Amino acid sequence: MLDKAHRLNKHGSFTYVYRNGKRFAEPDLVLIFTPARNVRVGFSVSNKVGKAVVRNKVKRRLRASVQNRMSALCGCQAVIAANPSAAGKDYATLDGEIEKLFKRAGLVR
Repeated sequence: MLDKAHRLNKHGSFTYVYRNGKRFAEPDLVLIFTPARNVRVGFSVSNKVGKAVVRNKVKRRLRASVQNRMSALCGCQAVIAANPSAAGKDYATLDGEIEKLFKRAGLVR
């Protein structure tokens, strides 16, 4: 679980990142981020991905992947949005896509 200090959870914070952020996409995930002092990450998994059980499974996998990379991330506010195709992917696939997104965005130290 991400520490409370590293969570992006207010509606206004998500809106700010969506409006002002840069976007990078992979087949199953989209990364939207803005520079900031601290690392804060939020997750967006819509109803199109599946029912609650499936959405929660995808969010758990995304959170675990990001938590493993927290020490290597530069300061940013980021939202990771899952596409409907993410529902059928395993942890290794989603983890690889997150790694690619962070590298392309230049957020890894």
